[in-house]
Amino acid sequence: MTELLKGICPKHLRAFLLVLMLTLGMSLVVASTAFADPAPVVVDPNSYAEITKVIERPMGVHLPDTGFNISATPYAVNGRTQTGGTPAISSIAVTTADGIMPDVWVDSTPEVTGIKSIERKLRFDLSDLSFDRPGEYDYLIEVQHNSHYDVTKADNKYMLRLNVDADGTDAHTVSKVAFLDYANGTTGAEVTPRLVSTYTPASSLQIMKEVTGEYADHSAKFNFRVRLTNTEFIAADATVDAVMTDADGANPETHTITYNKWYNFSLQHGWTMDIADLPLGTAFIVTEKAATSYIPSVAVVIGGGTPFVHSTNSKDRSLSSEAALADALQLEDRVISAGENSVTFTNHHPAQSPPHLIMDNLGLIIAAAVGFVAVVLLIAIIRKRRAKK
Repeated sequence: MTELLKGICPKHLRAFLLVLMLTLGMSLVVASTAFADPAPVVVDPNSYAEITKVIERPMGVHLPDTGFNISATPYAVNGRTQTGGTPAISSIAVTTADGIMPDVWVDSTPEVTGIKSIERKLRFDLSDLSFDRPGEYDYLIEVQHNSHYDVTKADNKYMLRLNVDADGTDAHTVSKVAFLDYANGTTGAEVTPRLVSTYTPASSLQIMKEVTGEYADHSAKFNFRVRLTNTEFIAADATVDAVMTDADGANPETHTITYNKWYNFSLQHGWTMDIADLPLGTAFIVTEKAATSYIPSVAVVIGGGTPFVHSTNSKDRSLSSEAALADALQLEDRVISAGENSVTFTNHHPAQSPPHLIMDNLGLIIAAAVGFVAVVLLIAIIRKRRAKK
């Protein structure tokens, strides 16, 4: 390159270097433009109204596939409940299953034991609204009934207020978007809207007793106790009714169980204790006191699934539903679920061994033998003394 430049006159060399510098400068400008971050997309904050939809449920409970429709109904203009000339705002439809990134449900579990919460941001589109005059336009924001009766629709409501200013033309623009607390009507304070729905369906728990074995006593009473742990949606000292029936499903007897307290009761062979209207997510423990001469086992069904069974070959042992669930399910899954929930305790009385007269009566035989020897010795002593006389 140096050898080539030696043959060029100074005037032409200066022109060449100038062109080279200009070319390099333009290349750098083009490169910086090509690889620079794209210009951010600025969205007019007055072109939408954002709310948060929240769904809460007990831990271990799965949401059903359901949806919500959130409406914005014209309510007032300048504080007066008149809606003439108020443009309509399209409602928002959302389901528990939909969502394409980034518009998806996100985990928002609060720092409260026992609650699972998800939420997502939703926006009312205000960009195409046309107002014929300036002023304050209020809309009532509420959730309509959904397709699943166990999911509440969210009773909290909000007032959406749009401040519309004149812009010098026939079209007027939204200058401010705010949400008010509906409890105070059009004079409520500004708030951040969160429409909360809860899913708290109920199921049931059945506790059953079975006794097997040739020498089992079907009339014997076996002692149990049960403890129910409330969810965050149920008061800690709430009560629930249970019905006990005999082997024929007759003679019902009502029992009242208080959450978070042990409740004691007795069952015979074929008897059941049925606890209805238990909210999904309710934790439970059922234990049976040891019964003499019986070998116990327990089978637990959660949500209509395959029974979890725990058996032992030892007699006279107490047993708990946790013995069957602890090694099979996580703590948050050992709860009342949709479908069948049951705990069945089976006590087996093994067949007795054939009687062994000698071994079973060895003590009596020894005692009789000792007595017989003593009598013989006594008679011998008496006869010996008589013979000497």
